[in-house]
Amino acid sequence: MNVTDVTTLVNMIANGNTANLVLADINADGKVNVSDVTALVNIILG
Repeated sequence: MNVTDVTTLVNMIANGNTANLVLADINADGKVNVSDVTALVNIILG
């Protein structure tokens, strides 16, 4: 995972392309949204 993954996820959310993105649901809340971006950034920053 890297910054490119964050950018890709942000673009997908902004464009409404979140259907069938089970793997992108980083925080496992059943939704792909900004919370997942935050979780992904936190994973990268470790």
